[in-house]
Amino acid sequence: MTMFAFDTHEAVKALQEAGATEPLAEAVVATVGAAMGENLATKVDITGLKADLAELRTELAAVKADVTGLRTELAAVKADVTGLRTELTAVKADVTGLRTELAAVKADVTGLRTELTETKAELKADLAGLEVRLYRQLWVLGAGVVGLTVTLMKLLN
Repeated sequence: MTMFAFDTHEAVKALQEAGATEPLAEAVVATVGAAMGENLATKVDITGLKADLAELRTELAAVKADVTGLRTELAAVKADVTGLRTELTAVKADVTGLRTELAAVKADVTGLRTELTETKAELKADLAGLEVRLYRQLWVLGAGVVGLTVTLMKLLN
């Protein structure tokens, strides 16, 4: 409990001079003394509070420094996110371009397949035509050989 200097006798005397009865003056002084004893701050209390306040200010300065550091880190993270968004946009554009190119390549492959199928059909038709012509020539040649053989046989006989 904090001790303080309060002259209760002088306080009672002053209240009696002002017209209070002795029991009333003593009751008032006792009540005021008790209240002051519980709630009165002394120099030691104030010195302790000042030390606590100084410590809190130091801690607050450290917290402010931490907040400043966090703000700096947050700004760096935001910049990184912005950079990543930019890169993602570029990647999306690249993917879109590749999809377009792939669609063009697919269309080219489809066209080449169609051309190949048509060329294959044309080559088969040409081959069939050549085969027919070859068989005709062979028949003509065979007929010529038979005719020549018959003529030779007639001549030799």
